Amino acid sequence: MRSRKLGGALAAVSLLALLVVAVVATSAGAAGGVGSGTPSATKSVCGMGTGKKATGAPIKFGSINMLIPGVDFTTMSKVVDGYFKCVNDNGGIHGRPITYIQYTENLDPALEASLARKLVESDKVVGIVGNTSFAECGTNWRYYKSKGYVVLGAGVQAECYSTPNIVESNMGPRYSNVGAAQALIRAGVKKIAIASPEAISAYADGGVADLGKQNGVAVKIFPTHVPVTDASSQLLQMYQFVGDGNGIMLDFTPDTAPAFMKAAIQMGIVDKVKWGSSTPIANTLMAQQFPQFDGHLWINQEFSNIDPKVGPDTRLMLAILAKYTKVVPQAFAQMGYMDAKFATQALLSVKGPITAKSYNAAVRRLKNVKTDMLCKPWYVGNQLPYHIPNNTDITVDYKNGKIIVKEKCFNIANVDPQLAQTRIWEKKYNLNTGTG
Repeated sequence: MRSRKLGGALAAVSLLALLVVAVVATSAGAAGGVGSGTPSATKSVCGMGTGKKATGAPIKFGSINMLIPGVDFTTMSKVVDGYFKCVNDNGGIHGRPITYIQYTENLDPALEASLARKLVESDKVVGIVGNTSFAECGTNWRYYKSKGYVVLGAGVQAECYSTPNIVESNMGPRYSNVGAAQALIRAGVKKIAIASPEAISAYADGGVADLGKQNGVAVKIFPTHVPVTDASSQLLQMYQFVGDGNGIMLDFTPDTAPAFMKAAIQMGIVDKVKWGSSTPIANTLMAQQFPQFDGHLWINQEFSNIDPKVGPDTRLMLAILAKYTKVVPQAFAQMGYMDAKFATQALLSVKGPITAKSYNAAVRRLKNVKTDMLCKPWYVGNQLPYHIPNNTDITVDYKNGKIIVKEKCFNIANVDPQLAQTRIWEKKYNLNTGTG
């Protein structure tokens, strides 16, 4: 066991070293600094790209992230912090550095509420960027609305996609699960068993059940307590429901999914069913750990594949991960990168003093924000009652320790009227056409 862990760690180090070599030429400016230089269609920079440290009065930002046994959602804010450090090393925001405050919560609503109030009223942050939790959106969205804050984060629960003051870079487990189920149905399955953490199961898995009804596919939901103590017993029940040739879906982070994948290997059923998943296990360390699943996965990836060839944001993210964080390339890193990028773009667009009011107004004006990490431009949209800007994505698989694209960009099925309405707004208000 020790040698396997050491091998995995060395593989991670080797991967990061290779990525640094791959991106250094395009991510460094004339002075060699990460994120410096002049932005262009082929080059992304951090903030102003000056290569000089910001020394003015700090601009405060903050985040709240869930940390519970079996689920660590702090990764995204670590990448936001890395991006802001890169901004600070490249002139900051017109000379002012960003200070980033990170808090963790454990699904205690009282703690979630107190931390939101601490950020706004005691820390006096200008903006909130990088929140991720099973429940924090539901606890705090009304408070954020009352204070005029537009939170940029990565969503999990329904309130993250159905309320006016929260806008996410991801599409969340509900729609990512639907995307994976669409891929499985295209692959010919007639039954699907799906498992998510019990705290989010009703919302996260409900879309797959609706999709199944629309397509004549039987779906059974398995709400799962985390941390998982007996993956084999649950997986056996799921396999008994679907039978050979059908689909089993795992909606878990890399903290929890391995228990089920190891159980599948031990049970000898990896090649007997088609395996679907939401985004989180689409990372190279998981692919290296589970080569038995090569060619057997339909993972819905809410963002582009992580490859320096994809484009300038991906290259810059890889350079930021290598220099400023200990985070390996993964979907949660893409979420953090994008949220920090979007917040920085809003900051740089503010005319006059940067305050909570002026920054959050600038966030609302964001639209047609281009990034190679998404199939379509991202947006907020002024005064929309809810936001689902990420609703088109890809399917990926494992192959030889890497993540490979299995299906190119496709629209997530309109299992909810909110998705259909979102696409109407996108056209009506020119939110993601990339032309304005």
